Amino acid sequence: MSEEIYEIDNIEAAMDKVVETMDMTIAARPKEEEEADAPASKQILIRSTTTEHERWKRAAEVQGMSMSAMVRQLVNGHVQDVLDCSHPTNMRRWYPWAEFCLKCNSRLRG
Repeated sequence: MSEEIYEIDNIEAAMDKVVETMDMTIAARPKEEEEADAPASKQILIRSTTTEHERWKRAAEVQGMSMSAMVRQLVNGHVQDVLDCSHPTNMRRWYPWAEFCLKCNSRLRG
């Protein structure tokens, strides 16, 4: 029993030593977004269940990114589908002064 406690103390001490040398800051500029002109400085709060949180965290780790970067990427993709016209070019009408989408009635240029 005392040998087990000694091993736990050694592991804890080793982990404390590792944490002392780690950089605990979070980069403000998203590394995944090369086109990002401004650093990511705004925050949002998302409430999730413990199960959702763990699944999101594992998915982000599998993709090799932080959870916040993954959420930002997914939300930006959805926002682009909602706000920007993604219909094919055969559903567009071009004029010298503007371009329109016939499907969503949005003005794309001009």
